[in-house]
Amino acid sequence: MKTAPFNQKISPFLSLKDSSIQMAVDILRKGGLVAFPTETVYGLGARVFDSKAISKIFNVKGRPSDNPLIVHVADLKQFTLVVKKVPPVAEKLIKAFWPGPLTLILPRASKVPPQVSAGLFTLAVRMPNHPLALHLLQELGEPVAAPSANRSGRPSPTQANHVRNELGNEVKMVLDGGPCPVGLESTVLDITKGVPRILRPGQITLENLEAVIGKVLPYETSSEDSLVKSPGSKHSHYVPNVRIILIPEKEYTKECERWKRSGKKLGVLSRKKFDVPKEGFLFYRQCEGDDALYAQNLFSAFRDAEAKGVEVLLVEQVAKKGLGVAIMDRLERAAEGSK
Repeated sequence: MKTAPFNQKISPFLSLKDSSIQMAVDILRKGGLVAFPTETVYGLGARVFDSKAISKIFNVKGRPSDNPLIVHVADLKQFTLVVKKVPPVAEKLIKAFWPGPLTLILPRASKVPPQVSAGLFTLAVRMPNHPLALHLLQELGEPVAAPSANRSGRPSPTQANHVRNELGNEVKMVLDGGPCPVGLESTVLDITKGVPRILRPGQITLENLEAVIGKVLPYETSSEDSLVKSPGSKHSHYVPNVRIILIPEKEYTKECERWKRSGKKLGVLSRKKFDVPKEGFLFYRQCEGDDALYAQNLFSAFRDAEAKGVEVLLVEQVAKKGLGVAIMDRLERAAEGSK
């Protein structure tokens, strides 16, 4: 595999003083935790080779020890530090999608603490497509393990204030890069055995992957590999302190009118504009546009509805195709957990 850097498909560097990046690097080197933005969600980072710091991630989040972490890298040198081997299929995927929201499951290098991957011999690794994340990793000069920067089971944070409000002083520093442009966690793809399989759906879809490497097995919620190898799959996730009710598009207006007679404090979240009067709802948000805009606003809408005191959030379903597979995965798990 060539030693050239990955494709630098990143946006112009966001405004942030270099002193802030250096402060974050110093905190990480001293064993502290730093929250930082990626294109997907905010991550809670620790140096991957610092076992004590990794333990802090699990403690702060209240994260079960059998839930693997994702390792973030800035370049090929950092990547080869954490994986045992790089198969040809990984090279194709890296060339096509990195930096970007694709996490690869690969054999773990022996020097990586087992707790990072929940004791497995595999490792979840990706290169984020966000200038602050890449700058931080480059200045640190080594990989960072970083799950989402929230309490375990809660909706992932897509803004810096989500992290501050939820984790408070338990995190030494939060680098503020504004709202995350994708808003859903990365696609997780297992390439360790046979035909690659999607273990968690995300912005990079089955169709995107098959266009590059051919046959890919689709995401299955009951897949044993999904439950074990993939971060964020085995335990309850994405659940706000609001009951989530999923409604098909064709029934949305009718169901909203029916729920208005329930006496509950209601909120509305839809992808399309419906003929639903705002009166009678504490929270009302419509994300007119495509599924990408809906995904970007999903978790922030959950948190905003909480802040408004909503008891029941009426959420429009989307078709399970393309990005809609990832959106519905998050919505269905949020709805199940909020019952």
